[in-house]
Amino acid sequence: MAQMHKIRIRLLLGFGAAFLAMAVFWVLSYRYLTQIEERLLFLSRADELLNTALEVRRYEKNYFLYRHEEDFIQALEYLNRLPPLLEANARRLRASLGAQAVAELGGLVDQYRAAFGVVHDLRLPTAAGLAATEDAPAVAELRKAGKRMIDLAEQLAGDERSAVQAMLREYRPLLLAFIIGLTVLAGGAVWLLIFRLVRPLHTIEKATQVVATGEFQPIPWPESRDEIGSLVRAFNRMVVEIRRHSEQMIQNEKLTSLGTLTSGVAHELNNPLNNISTSCQILLEEMTDEASPYHRELLAAIDGQVSKARDIVGSLLEFARQREFELRPENLKGAVEEALRLLKGELPEEVTVRLEVPEAIAVAADKNHLVQALLNLIQNALQAMDGPGELRLAAGVENGLAVLEVSDTGCGIVPEVMPRIFDPFFSTKEVGRGTGLGLSIVYGIVERHGGRIEVESAPGRGSTFRLRLPLAGGEA
Repeated sequence: MAQMHKIRIRLLLGFGAAFLAMAVFWVLSYRYLTQIEERLLFLSRADELLNTALEVRRYEKNYFLYRHEEDFIQALEYLNRLPPLLEANARRLRASLGAQAVAELGGLVDQYRAAFGVVHDLRLPTAAGLAATEDAPAVAELRKAGKRMIDLAEQLAGDERSAVQAMLREYRPLLLAFIIGLTVLAGGAVWLLIFRLVRPLHTIEKATQVVATGEFQPIPWPESRDEIGSLVRAFNRMVVEIRRHSEQMIQNEKLTSLGTLTSGVAHELNNPLNNISTSCQILLEEMTDEASPYHRELLAAIDGQVSKARDIVGSLLEFARQREFELRPENLKGAVEEALRLLKGELPEEVTVRLEVPEAIAVAADKNHLVQALLNLIQNALQAMDGPGELRLAAGVENGLAVLEVSDTGCGIVPEVMPRIFDPFFSTKEVGRGTGLGLSIVYGIVERHGGRIEVESAPGRGSTFRLRLPLAGGEA
């Protein structure tokens, strides 16, 4: 089943792959973007922590330069902002710096506060004087704690920036791979739509326009088991059926028109032929013994030719006659055997007859007309062999129809005349050996049975006429 729907499967797989790729990309993108957002948010906190520490050091520097009490107060105010920041971001700080560094940072805040308090209580007038006092180690401790606090804050901010940059670098190939994959899928979809759907449909569209003009040409198409291949095969079957039905319709119109004409002509010819025949017979009866034998021979020849003309008129009337068909279940083998019985005297001894018709096949047929069609086909086969050969009559059932084949080993039919063999009065036989109505009558009888007739033939290899007839009761 999958082979019969390749395009549908390809489209479903393509769209499925595209949706799956987009879903994977969305999930990964959401994960990356969420992490980047969290990193950026924490980076802002890290920057705030660093800026706060820098503000503490700035006011420290101002205090040492100018000894303003406001600088000391501002330094302590900024220093007091650090513990809440450390506590609010403790988990992320530990994840980034490590628990030991976070504990050290908290201790540095306390250490810095204590050292700054000691320095403030000294109230030295100048920085030089401060450096010369015995309490200079307190100043060194203050500056050491401040520097270490700044270093940790800068390390934290730098690590977070590096982490964000690393995540962006990881996300870039993912985005690139998604764009390339989506482009490939889009290109494949475009190729599939254009080369596998649009172009074939355009070809089919042009073929339908050709069919609309009356040229029933199938589409040459490579063997494929996808939807387009199925569509083309269905179209070609439709073209073949339309062409066959069109030919049948044309043939039926020919037969109908010619039947109307020949019916009138035959009736008009019958009267003078009867008069000629009657006059010849009267003359023959009334001629005395002294009459010339030559005259008698001429009259007999006239009467014989009139008999032939009557036979031709009879064929014309039979061809033109539109008697009602009485379709009823008939045994096909019985009809074939009856036709062979009627022709028993005409079957040459050198012709072998092979009868391969099963007993069980019953067709919906008018027996008299069916036998007449078989008589014409068998006579046509005997004339084609004109000597030793084999006549084969075989039957079977195909697709709910009875199939009867009448085959011979005769001269066959050349391709040039094959399209015309069912035309009325068309004959390849010598003058006087046929009227050209036999196959036309067969064609009309088969058509009126709701069947069809097919021919296979080649010069020197004989011919096979295949009759497809409905089974009795629509049997399979």
